Amino acid sequence: MLSRAEQDSAVRAHKGSKAETIVPPSNRWRETALSLAATGVFAFAATSLFELLKFRIEPLPPHQSFDPFTIAFGALLATGLTLFGRSKVLERARVIEQERDLLRIVTDGLPAGIFAKDLDGRYVMANRKFAEYKGARSGADIVGKTAFEFMPEEEAVTVASEDFDIKSGKSSVLEFERSTIGPRGNIKWDRTTRVPLMSASGKVVGVAGIQRDITRSKRLEQRLREQEARLLAAQQIAQLGSFEVDIIEGVDLERCPMRCSSELLRIAGFDPHQAELPRSSTNIFHLVVPEDWNGIKETLAATIHDSKPYVLEFRIICRNGSQRSVQCAGDVACDPQSGRPTKLQGTVHDVTDRKRAEAQVEAANENLGKHVRELQERSKELQLLSEMGGLLQSCNAMDEAYVAIAGSVEPLFPNWVGALYIISASRNVVEAVTQWGPPVWGERVFAPSECWALRRGRLNWFNVKENTMRCHHADAPQVTESLCVPLMAHGEALGVLHLQPKRAVGQRSSTPEHTAEDDRRLAVVLAEQIGLALGNLKLRETLRNQSIRDPLTGLFNRRYMEESLEREMSRATRDKGSVAIIMLDIDHFKEFNDTFGHQAGDAALRSLGDFLKKTTRGQDIICRYGGEEFALVFGGSSVEGALERAEALRERIKHLEIQYAGQLLGTITVSMGIALFPDHGLTVAEVLRGADQALYCAKREGRDQICVWTAGSPA
Repeated sequence: MLSRAEQDSAVRAHKGSKAETIVPPSNRWRETALSLAATGVFAFAATSLFELLKFRIEPLPPHQSFDPFTIAFGALLATGLTLFGRSKVLERARVIEQERDLLRIVTDGLPAGIFAKDLDGRYVMANRKFAEYKGARSGADIVGKTAFEFMPEEEAVTVASEDFDIKSGKSSVLEFERSTIGPRGNIKWDRTTRVPLMSASGKVVGVAGIQRDITRSKRLEQRLREQEARLLAAQQIAQLGSFEVDIIEGVDLERCPMRCSSELLRIAGFDPHQAELPRSSTNIFHLVVPEDWNGIKETLAATIHDSKPYVLEFRIICRNGSQRSVQCAGDVACDPQSGRPTKLQGTVHDVTDRKRAEAQVEAANENLGKHVRELQERSKELQLLSEMGGLLQSCNAMDEAYVAIAGSVEPLFPNWVGALYIISASRNVVEAVTQWGPPVWGERVFAPSECWALRRGRLNWFNVKENTMRCHHADAPQVTESLCVPLMAHGEALGVLHLQPKRAVGQRSSTPEHTAEDDRRLAVVLAEQIGLALGNLKLRETLRNQSIRDPLTGLFNRRYMEESLEREMSRATRDKGSVAIIMLDIDHFKEFNDTFGHQAGDAALRSLGDFLKKTTRGQDIICRYGGEEFALVFGGSSVEGALERAEALRERIKHLEIQYAGQLLGTITVSMGIALFPDHGLTVAEVLRGADQALYCAKREGRDQICVWTAGSPA
């Protein structure tokens, strides 16, 4: 590009140059005609001059004068020559005009603008297309003008500078692209090529050029670049690269030349704008993890052989040494004539994030499945615990509760065996009351101090591999794991829940499926529920005993006896049996109290109550009816049988020694009255009244004897 000073110089030279110019073709025939006419006139003048000179040199005789013939001949010769020259000129002018018309037709029909300038910068030729570029109607409107007359000054200065470069010899050919604003305000692009016009002597006499409208190609080029940019952006967003491999026979596929997109290089860890890339980066198959390559190679070989599409997933080693997972899909291109595979085309999609997401989803699904299984197990555990709680609430005795606990714990701990230990009433012995599964390894009866769970009042987990304490009641050589949980209720330890892993064949113990934490959690919950249930049952039994038993003797009270008698009488009625009732009263008990005191009397009542419990059957009902009076109910007994048993009791009571405060208080005697259902009454009140009347009869008869109620017994 010229400097401002050089541009000004070029403009001045362009405007004021007087060098050799180019004659327009339309004026050449006129110049030729004028030349021929001048030649004829010159010939006539020359002939006349010749005659005059001849006369001067050689004067004519007096009788001779100028030869008119000569002069006429010269005139005719000049005229002939003139006419002949004019015909030639006219013929040449017609040829030139035809050539000019043909040149105009040809140049006007060209799709590009053509122009020529002289050294003054004036256009001497311009076709119609060039005129259209410049906004003129035809080339005639431009011919004879300079660029300053119809172009903007800035553009005209640029044109003058470029023409100066050509005329000065700095540029032999000048080609450039330039954008301009069209008449409608739209952007137009053109490509202009300028060359110098040379004369026959090799001197520059002007500038010629051709100008082509490339707006359409520029727009297509720009649209193509935009599409390529969008494609590259889409590939980058989708992490999708493309490649093309030339298949060369006898050359491994990973060594064949590959052309790949910049996104594929980026996936492989290379900078697409790097000047020189290692050869390994130009072939994606060269980066395949060795463990994956053999399978891929076999698949691609079959794909090339069968010329069919393929989809592969494999791992590649990136430039930084990391591995990425990719999915390769493509097809094989074959030679249309020979059908031989020539290229392997495809795309490479970076699926590392997808694989990672799939792994995370798989892990999440696995965790979800694990949580679902855990929830199902927890639900099953809650259901079993609820069922066990319902059973324990329905139990009326501790023995029933022990059976219910054993049946409920085994499903909760399918991989464990165990036992339930209860502390005795004396609280110095812990005894196994029930167990489930194979027998546990350990003592069935032990002291509370031999269990760490009872010592500490909380769970004790023993594992031979860990530094934990083993309970002494567990068999040390056999037990490698054990769990003891205290059964607590109302702040009091009732017993221990003991668990051991099931033993497999040839093993000392098997590994539980549950984790230790789950085992401990479930065992603690189970022990809490068992302890609470046993505590409530014990409390309920205590309250029940207090409501149906006499607190002094421990025998049933009168209320319980009457309820039980109704039950026994109903059973006897159903079975067509009988029920014997014996009323027993201590003889002279008032004198005994007066002699030894009421506490001694209470001791006598307790001793008699203990004796009656020990000497009667389990199905017999023994109760304290009131004061020193007792009632005995013998189900299924006849009068003779009741009388025989009563007589035996009376004799043994006479030998019963009463002790109080470390001294013997002597012996006691009793009087008894017997009544039989249904012989002596059909209701509880009638039978009790009959037995009571028989008792009074025995006392009136002198005490220490037995009477059986009869219809004649005094009331």
